[in-house]
Amino acid sequence: MAPPAGLKKKSGVKNPPIFSQEYLIQNHGDIACGILMVIALGTVVHITSPYCTAFFGPRHNVTTNDPSSGSKITQMLFNYGYKDLAVLFSYTLVCITGHAIVQEYVLDKIAKKLHLSKTKNSKFYESGQLLLFYVISVLWSLMIMNDEGYFKSGLSYLWIDYPYVGMTLMTKLYFLIQISYWLHNFPELYLQKIRKEDIPKRIVYTSLYLIVILYGYLTRFWRITLVLLNIHYLIEIFFHCSRMIYFYSNHKQTTTIKHAKHTFTLWNIIFVFGRLISVVIAWLTFWFGLKTNSIPKIKFASTTVTSGGNENVIISNFNTSTVRMLTLFSMVMIQLWLMWNFINFHLRRRREQRALIQSTTNSSNKSKNKNKNLVKKQVETTRDESDDLDADNRDVKLLSSSTGTGGLKKTS
Repeated sequence: MAPPAGLKKKSGVKNPPIFSQEYLIQNHGDIACGILMVIALGTVVHITSPYCTAFFGPRHNVTTNDPSSGSKITQMLFNYGYKDLAVLFSYTLVCITGHAIVQEYVLDKIAKKLHLSKTKNSKFYESGQLLLFYVISVLWSLMIMNDEGYFKSGLSYLWIDYPYVGMTLMTKLYFLIQISYWLHNFPELYLQKIRKEDIPKRIVYTSLYLIVILYGYLTRFWRITLVLLNIHYLIEIFFHCSRMIYFYSNHKQTTTIKHAKHTFTLWNIIFVFGRLISVVIAWLTFWFGLKTNSIPKIKFASTTVTSGGNENVIISNFNTSTVRMLTLFSMVMIQLWLMWNFINFHLRRRREQRALIQSTTNSSNKSKNKNKNLVKKQVETTRDESDDLDADNRDVKLLSSSTGTGGLKKTS
C-alpha cells in the first residue's frame, strides 16, 4: 500500500542521521503526523481510550436538559477549561502537518517555476500559507455568524445575554483552531529555516494574534472577537493575494502586473475602511452595549452540569467598567498601530520609487553625456583628420607648383 501524500519522502535527497537537526527539519511533518496516528490508535484501545480521546474534540460540555420543563436541546454548548490544553496540543500538530503538506506539494512547486530571490521567496511562502488560513477562517466565521443569527439580530447580538453560558460547537472549534495555528508558528520559525531578519517581525504579529484571541476566549467576549477577527482577516486576504499576484507578474512580465496594482489599490481602500469599522464596532460594544449589564467587580460563578458527569463549571463575568475601558483602549491602540505601519509602508515605498526614478534619470543623463562626449570626440577627430588632409593637399600643391616653375626656368 502506497504511503499518503504527506508522508512521501523526496527522491534524490540523502537522509541525515535520525537524531540530527536536519532530520527533524526535513521530516517534521511526518513526525507530527506519526504522533497524531499514535494518539488516534490509543482511542481504540480500551485502557488508553479515556486519555487519548481528550486530545480530539472539545471538552467542558455545559448543555443543560431539564426533563421537567419538557424543553428540547437545540444545540450543544461548551465552556473553556484545563482540558482544552490537550486539544490544543493535538490541533497544533495538525497545523504543523498541514503546513508541511502545503509547503512541499503546493508552494515549493510554484516557487521553482517563479525563480524568485531569497527575500521574495520567503515572502511568497509566508503569503501562501497565511492566505489559505485566512480564507478558511473567513468562510468558517461567516458560516458561524449565519447559523447563530448574527446578521438577523444586528449589532445588539454582540453584547446581549452576556456573560454567555457557553459557546456552540463550531465556535469553540473555531477558537481552538485559531489558537493552535498561531501557536504552531513559533516552531515553524525553526523548522522552515526562516531568515534572521524576518524572525522578529513574525514573532511580533504572531504574539499579538495569540494575545488578542486568548483574551477574547478567556474573558468570554467571543462574539465581538469573532467579528473583529473576520474583518481583519478579510483585509489581510486582499494584501496577501495582491502580493502573490505581484510575484507572479514579475516572473511572467505580462499584463498581470496591472491586476496586482488594482488589487493593491483595493487593499488600500479596504484597509482604511476596515480599521474604521473595527473601531466603531468595538466602541459601540464596550462603551454602550455592555454598559447596560455592567457589574462593579469581576465574578466567577461555579455551577454543576449533569451532562458533563456532574462537572463543576466556572462562568466568569468580566463586564466591569475597568475591563471594558482597558479592552477598548487596547483595541484602539492596535488599530492605530496597524494604521501607522500602513502609512510608513506607503511612505517607504514612495521613497524607493523616487530613488529608482532618480537613479534611472541619472543613468540616462550619464549615458547622454557620454554619447555627447563621444560625438564631440568623433567630430574633433574628423576635424583634425580633415585639417591634416588639407595641410597635406596644400603641401602637395606647393611642391607641384614649385616643381612646375623650376621646369619652366630650365627650358627658358
